[in-house]
Amino acid sequence: MGPRTIAFIASFLIVFAIAILVDRVLRPSLRQLLQEITGLPAATEFYLRSFMIVIFFIAVASALGSSHSDLKADSHFMEYVWAVASDLKDALQGIFGALLGYVTLITILVAALRRRQV
Repeated sequence: MGPRTIAFIASFLIVFAIAILVDRVLRPSLRQLLQEITGLPAATEFYLRSFMIVIFFIAVASALGSSHSDLKADSHFMEYVWAVASDLKDALQGIFGALLGYVTLITILVAALRRRQV
């Protein structure tokens, strides 16, 4: 395995681990919020699954989009570290954007359903 392949695998594994971490940290409280607001188990499952799918697709897309083609075979170790960090930055930026969009969606959902319940 060449150094570019190792950098790609490291990027992919780190980004995938971050996606799993974000999902596992947010899932319990998000499930509770959606269950309280909607009262529909099917809606809760739909929003949770769509959240997971979006987060994982963004993470995988950012990892697969990195080719590390700018790295040379005689590059120093820190150049590979910076390449992986750059991929990590792209993944976190995409995940943050998805979280921002999802929070906006949930806020609108909460406001609309709470108004209807009152």
